[in-house]
Amino acid sequence: MKFYSEKLNSIFDSREECLEAEEKHEQKVAEEKAKKEALTAERAKRAKEVEELYTAAVNAKKAYDDALKAFLKDYGAFHATFRSADPFFSLFDLF
Repeated sequence: MKFYSEKLNSIFDSREECLEAEEKHEQKVAEEKAKKEALTAERAKRAKEVEELYTAAVNAKKAYDDALKAFLKDYGAFHATFRSADPFFSLFDLF
């Protein structure tokens, strides 16, 4: 007698073989789901970190701009050297 698995859409020679194959399939699906959920959680966590760092960078840039504006108002000029390798230079494209 043959046994058909609707879950796997397959035919098996014995009931035990069919149940074993379905159980393995369910375990595999559960493992894949857990892995996907873990990756989604990790991505959300890292995205939040990036957003927080971006907000901090924007706030730091605003503080820099305000301080520079005040300095220029008081003294008229400010001399600074910017290098293209400077991370601040590439982040905000000062020129």
